[in-house]
Amino acid sequence: MLKVAIVGVGGMGGTHFKIYNNSDEFSLVAACDIRADLLKERVGEQNIRMYTAFDEMLKNEKVDIIDICTPSYLHAEHALMALNAGFNVICEKPMALDTESAKQIRLAAEKSGKFFMVAHVVRFMRKFMYLQNVIESKKYGKLLRLDLKRISTVPTWTWENWMLSEEKSGLTPFDLSIHDVDFMQYLFGQPKDIQCVHYKLKDNNDYIIANHIYDGFVVSTEAAWYKTDIPFMTTYSAVFENGYVNLTKDGIVDNGDLIALDKLDEVMDTGINISNVDGYAAEIFYFADCVKKGIEPQKITVQSSFESVELVEKMKKCCIEM
Repeated sequence: MLKVAIVGVGGMGGTHFKIYNNSDEFSLVAACDIRADLLKERVGEQNIRMYTAFDEMLKNEKVDIIDICTPSYLHAEHALMALNAGFNVICEKPMALDTESAKQIRLAAEKSGKFFMVAHVVRFMRKFMYLQNVIESKKYGKLLRLDLKRISTVPTWTWENWMLSEEKSGLTPFDLSIHDVDFMQYLFGQPKDIQCVHYKLKDNNDYIIANHIYDGFVVSTEAAWYKTDIPFMTTYSAVFENGYVNLTKDGIVDNGDLIALDKLDEVMDTGINISNVDGYAAEIFYFADCVKKGIEPQKITVQSSFESVELVEKMKKCCIEM
């Protein structure tokens, strides 16, 4: 049984917390959050040691995995602390909010001899793995166009509204768009060219839309926070030479045939506004398996996560700002 310590037990941290607690493969021995009241509420009567200082937890605990679920602007700092202290680390996305910080993490991971993996959950979601299989099998011939869309209401539920600070979250480019940008570069590598528009945080509305030009096809990514009551929505539409595959709220439409999402996903209450948990559990179990076997993660490498940060930075540099 792997011993785990988690830092950050809020929105996504709460999801990870539940996954560890609901599995016999892990012993969640310690948790850290600067919000002592939230931490006590999350832990309850369980035998989990509680900390409000991350450095103190690192000094006192001997665990197999440190799980970082703190706000995005703390990822680099906490990842470097954990790696330099000699721990295997799984860290929520993004790896960092700039390439310089991501480089430091990459170097620290190399020096530490420990495993580091960013939790790019889309790579583990069955509805996206389904699309990946269609693309790679060439079931309908060559890909002509892929549209990836991720829409949410303005995230006003975060601690001290950190999500609405560009310095702390990176706004929609690093909070939302990086999901689809990462999936895109995981499948296709870096694009030849990028055309991009960013409507930057006006009245809390924020969206980024980009066309990524590859040889023979185009991938569009759209991510938005809108100041209206809209549920979280993620969709894709892929057009091939001889068919199409669309992700809708009702399921996957594969060349006219509807495949219900409940045939693909295990649903669990996450405590946040996303009900699908299959990818979150899968990424954690994948990393844990790598740690147990002593095999460096290949599905999400440190270099690949670095390239996703790099690609979002490229998007921002070429963006027309509105």
